[in-house]
Amino acid sequence: MYVCMYVCMHLNLVFHLLCECVSEVTVASTSNPRKRKMVLVPKPKQQPQPQTTRNLLELPSDLTVNILQRIGVVDVLENAQKVCTAWREICKDPAMWTVVSMVCFSGQSRTTCQEMCKHAVDRSQGQLVDLTIVDFCNDELLQYVAQRSSQLRRLEIVYYFGQTLSEALKKLSLLEELILVNIKMSQKDIEAVGCNCLLLKTLVLNEEAFGFSDDEEDVVAVAIGKNIPNLTHLELIGNSMTNVGLQAILDGCCHLESLDLSRCFNFDLKGDLRKRCLRQIRCFKAPDDSLVGCRYQQMYPDFDDDDDDYYDYYDPPGVDDYDYVPSD
Repeated sequence: MYVCMYVCMHLNLVFHLLCECVSEVTVASTSNPRKRKMVLVPKPKQQPQPQTTRNLLELPSDLTVNILQRIGVVDVLENAQKVCTAWREICKDPAMWTVVSMVCFSGQSRTTCQEMCKHAVDRSQGQLVDLTIVDFCNDELLQYVAQRSSQLRRLEIVYYFGQTLSEALKKLSLLEELILVNIKMSQKDIEAVGCNCLLLKTLVLNEEAFGFSDDEEDVVAVAIGKNIPNLTHLELIGNSMTNVGLQAILDGCCHLESLDLSRCFNFDLKGDLRKRCLRQIRCFKAPDDSLVGCRYQQMYPDFDDDDDDYYDYYDPPGVDDYDYVPSD
């Protein structure tokens, strides 16, 4: 319907322009009175009309929600919802809080970020499906999220200051994507995921590469193969497991489509194991493959920091000197 209206509008415009041009045609005499020549007299240029600006407060509510979701949790809670009554009502709508992403930047208070995140979870009224927490997640916050976000499909945590990860994962049965950066998962954590997160397809366990073998990492890798067989995407950048762990993953996770082992320096992939990886995994990244495109590349000192456009994970922690008080 809108396409038809658009075409009709432009056809009418062309028709009127043609009429104006014809009205300006004059007949001029020549040396031969029997011949007359059609001369087009150009119409004087009109001054351009000033463009009208649209009031942001008159935008449709769904478009306003889309815009407000892009400015971030902090700006919504501290600024946007105070603009007018209409925006405040939109900011209270649970649809505004289905996706929440928060980063504790240098100089910010972790306590303040935690309180803001809790407030965002409360406003979602159980409809939160995607949550990203960078550099301020602790046991209290994670348990708070797990108890109130049963619909959560994606969880990303960068740095975790706690010990009860497995307890929280038991309550997130609909989780499909779990991303943990610089967080050590234990065998108990993996078993909790395998027993309770049956829909999990993507698992990311990225760490800083240290270059020495770790028997505990092999235990976790074996647990992944035994407990999460339906994985399709597995990312283990910087992991220190050995061939034992990799073999267990290949044996147990038969549905893997992609496997990223960048900066995993304790494998011996010169023989049949490498051939098996290339044959079994459609998208396989070996330890010496480039990290271009990886948003966690700044964690690795041999990579150019200037190419990073994600978060600076090495910012010094903020000072907990004030608390966030919701304006409600």
